[in-house]
Amino acid sequence: MKKQRILTLSCLFFSVIFILSACSNSQTANKTSESTSQTVQAKVNERYQNALSYLESGENKQAYDELNKIKNIKQAPTHVRALKADLALLLAAKKAVTAAKLTETEKYLGQLEKVESPTALVKQVNELEKEYQAVKLAKHYAAEVEQYYQAGAYQAAGGSLQALDSLSSKYQAVAMLQEKETGYKAKIASAQATASSEQSSTATSASEVTASSNVTPKAGYTNARSSKLLSSEYKKETGSEIASAPSEAVSSMSAKMSNQDVLSAFRKATAIPQEAGDQYYVQDLGNDHYQIEIRHTSPSDPQVSNLKGMYRFDLASGASQKLNEVSGQYEKLN
Repeated sequence: MKKQRILTLSCLFFSVIFILSACSNSQTANKTSESTSQTVQAKVNERYQNALSYLESGENKQAYDELNKIKNIKQAPTHVRALKADLALLLAAKKAVTAAKLTETEKYLGQLEKVESPTALVKQVNELEKEYQAVKLAKHYAAEVEQYYQAGAYQAAGGSLQALDSLSSKYQAVAMLQEKETGYKAKIASAQATASSEQSSTATSASEVTASSNVTPKAGYTNARSSKLLSSEYKKETGSEIASAPSEAVSSMSAKMSNQDVLSAFRKATAIPQEAGDQYYVQDLGNDHYQIEIRHTSPSDPQVSNLKGMYRFDLASGASQKLNEVSGQYEKLN
């Protein structure tokens, strides 16, 4: 009986030892698991912060590659997974806009519109939007250069070429289009010189036949005297042609047709850059609608005024249209 009691106590003792040992092993395993989890989380956070640093400096591919190093990304925090997904869209959009594939770019930008954080990503999305707008304008202007030149609208062709060259060449697609249209510079300059010479000859012949037409053209104010809007407004007010108006009258009318608030809103809405030497003429059409004419003298002949564009602008919505000088129709710009 005594031996049985001792055996029972021994079994109880070893059972307790086993249970305590098992508990100890379980706690150790839990601590190890917890430590491993904390290490993984710390590494994920480090990758995330590195990605943000790359984004801040515009290194979008490196940012994505950093997040791509995270194993089991599906188990990462929501903000980490969201950033990786948005970066994939950003890189796809960048590739599309670099190839001037605007429809594809628009699709990705539409998906990125929801992005509100992190700040570094929002910054890169905004930069991409600027590039998209520049490439869109570049494609529009490049097409106009060729169309206008073929149609013999040389002032419009020269203006569209100047508008194209005023865009930032830091964007690959823009630089490519600028390079492509370079050959038109000499062609347009030659065509404008020929047209100018023919006009001078016609004027001289006419003055020899009719004494009353022997009027010397007014020098200066090249853009203003060539402006369609300014000419129309001047004739309404005076009944005379702006081409023969005194310089003071031209200057006064130009001042009347300036509206900096409208122009600021127009440039912001369209992303059209302001180039030194541009002349703007604004005509109020009523109900927050305006007609805007942009002119710039030709780089090869300061007596030739190039038409960089005739636009219609809705101040309330920011929508803008550009007149096609060949078809005579206004085309949507933004």
